Amino acid sequence: MNSTSSKNGSNSAPPLQDIPTSEHYQVSYMHRSTVTHCCTSLRHGYVLTGSTDGIVKFWKRVSTTATPGGSNSGSAAPTASSAAAAGSSGADGTNSRCLEFVKSYSSHVGPLLALCTSQPNGDSAVSIGWDGIIKFYDVATFDVSGMIRTISNNNNNNKCKKFRLGRHAVLMEREDVYLLVSTRAPTREEWKEEQYEKERLKQLKLQQQNDDSSDDDDGPRPASADEPKKKPKKEDDTNGNNWVSPGSILLFSGTNLSAEPLRIITYHASPVTALAYNSKKQWVISSDISGVLEVWNVPSSSPDDSNSSDNGPLPFQSKFDTDLYALMKKKTYAIDIAVSDKHFAVYCSDRKIRLFSLTNGCKLVCIYDERLKVYDKMLSQNSSAMGIDAIEYGKRAALEREMEDSYLLSGGVSSNAVTKQSISTVNSTSEGSNHQHFHLTFDNTGKFLLLPTIVGVKIINIQTHRVTATAGKGDASAFRFIDISLCPGDAKIDQQLQLARMGGSSAAVKHGSENGTLPPNDSLLIALAYDKRRFMVFTHQDPLSNEGQGDEPDEQTILARDILNEQPDASDILDASHLGRSGNDPNSSLQLTTATQAILRTTHGDIRIKLFPKETPRTIENFIGHAQSGYYDNVIFHRIIPSFMIQTGDPLGDGTGGESIWGGEFEDEIRRELKHDRPFTVSMANAGPGTNGSQFFITTVPTPWLDGKHTVFGRVVGGMEVVSAIESVKTDELDRPLSEVKILSVDVS
Repeated sequence: MNSTSSKNGSNSAPPLQDIPTSEHYQVSYMHRSTVTHCCTSLRHGYVLTGSTDGIVKFWKRVSTTATPGGSNSGSAAPTASSAAAAGSSGADGTNSRCLEFVKSYSSHVGPLLALCTSQPNGDSAVSIGWDGIIKFYDVATFDVSGMIRTISNNNNNNKCKKFRLGRHAVLMEREDVYLLVSTRAPTREEWKEEQYEKERLKQLKLQQQNDDSSDDDDGPRPASADEPKKKPKKEDDTNGNNWVSPGSILLFSGTNLSAEPLRIITYHASPVTALAYNSKKQWVISSDISGVLEVWNVPSSSPDDSNSSDNGPLPFQSKFDTDLYALMKKKTYAIDIAVSDKHFAVYCSDRKIRLFSLTNGCKLVCIYDERLKVYDKMLSQNSSAMGIDAIEYGKRAALEREMEDSYLLSGGVSSNAVTKQSISTVNSTSEGSNHQHFHLTFDNTGKFLLLPTIVGVKIINIQTHRVTATAGKGDASAFRFIDISLCPGDAKIDQQLQLARMGGSSAAVKHGSENGTLPPNDSLLIALAYDKRRFMVFTHQDPLSNEGQGDEPDEQTILARDILNEQPDASDILDASHLGRSGNDPNSSLQLTTATQAILRTTHGDIRIKLFPKETPRTIENFIGHAQSGYYDNVIFHRIIPSFMIQTGDPLGDGTGGESIWGGEFEDEIRRELKHDRPFTVSMANAGPGTNGSQFFITTVPTPWLDGKHTVFGRVVGGMEVVSAIESVKTDELDRPLSEVKILSVDVS
């Protein structure tokens, strides 16, 4: 049953006519902040993207085939509008822009929770924000068609149910447009407010009872024979605030736009972590943090028909005859679900992808294992099996561990095993990567599963359980793809559209059919990467291949792929050239500032540091230059002061040595927004203004008296306990540790 999904494809695999498999992306476009969501409309040929600043963008697909007389691909990076106007360039179509920017909406104040198009046709779309607003869009006219401001934000009526919109939604095209959206657990701050309000109401009720009992009277009187007995009042909601359960799923109408949901569906007792919809059978598949998988029919929109449904029977007679309890047995849960006509695949928090059959009573078909230990074993047995060396794999593995420390594999929810209280670990102010999520998908035939992995986007034949191809493996060293959307191409268009694309030549279409070949397919694969402002577009052409000649792509070809349609920062510009640099390039030092993370491997454990390359580019360039050259390897922590800081970076080990990567010292980069206002701040040591070299320190308490004197260039975001352990090492009267503590190595990414 288990499969590592790493075997080569077999000759019996169906042809990949509608799935781009190129090793490098064709073109990429930007948002102003981290891109978190992407969806497509098959009928209208639109792509919608959303980001953590609440922006929703509409993009229109353009042909990926070449047109004669295209613009020169060697020009400087163009804007989105000029790139779209150019259409495609190059005789082979390798510089097609694929998408044309249409419109942008500032849809929400704060991050997006969900963005999706309606199923099955994609006539409508919806975005849901942390601000509690639901916006509907007419995709054909790329316009806002309606808005719901949910009652939890502006309603003071305690009798109405209150709710918090969740991260999972499905938009359904039936007799009307209906929206299913999950509800989320409260954040820790919201939970504390709820408990405070609950206690306040309890005290108020007790006070009212005490006031009533203190009134002067003659004591209780028996009820007269003709006086009806009063029924006891029903207690209010146990939460005191009338909040719905976090496991509830809300049904809204996209037509009447009522702020009150049509139905509150309560199949789950815990917060929902994944939601998917089979439009052909009209089944909904959902999962919660307890590992419960449910397959259910959408109930009637009328609250009076509590058990009615317009759909047919479920794919099983009894849930006990299925494998829907498989996740609970393994103590894992779903973080994403992909559905085809006959199967559904579940990406689980244990990094295993479980494939279920809808035609065989929801039985478990296969398990694809994407845990790091699988790749560790593969690399140890055959170093060439993955196509990357041990150093490159170590870099990618470090990023995988960073992703595990974020909320990508938790669904943004944590649960207390004792109290069963669920808390949302993501809030509106969380970093951009915390609002991203894993997403896998099936192709339009349902025979292939597209899975983002550490080596690229694997395309798995679910009939043979073999990897048929891997898209984006040439870019996987710079981008960790986590969310993908497939835009089918020519396989879905009629002959008239083919004629139009062939310049009206019916002979060309006929000639292609007679030879058993098809016109060039213009299907697209849209990929979002971890903690990136860009989204990448893959086609069937590889823009960096040179027809097997083995020549390295020139720098202009690489740069031309990344469209600067938003104001770039330094890392955006340098990210664009990550593929063309060699180790001997005199400008290669510039790419050092693209790193945003560092891991200090010490004798006491790993310390993970978030770097600030945008605010302190020269300091980061110096730090990473030393890290990559091995300058910090085996350097000791030479100064440790409890309740203050730990200091290292001196190759002499006595606090008197060290220099910059340029030799000598360099200037401070004091930034007003970067202060020593918290513990675990990473800052440069110096002997006065402008005397930075290689030494740095990590604070263990707030040290505001250092502001304006030392350059803050990072924060510890993982391994705080390691810093505390080093701080507790015994020292002599000169603050030198009695037992040696070393930096073994430094990894940057």
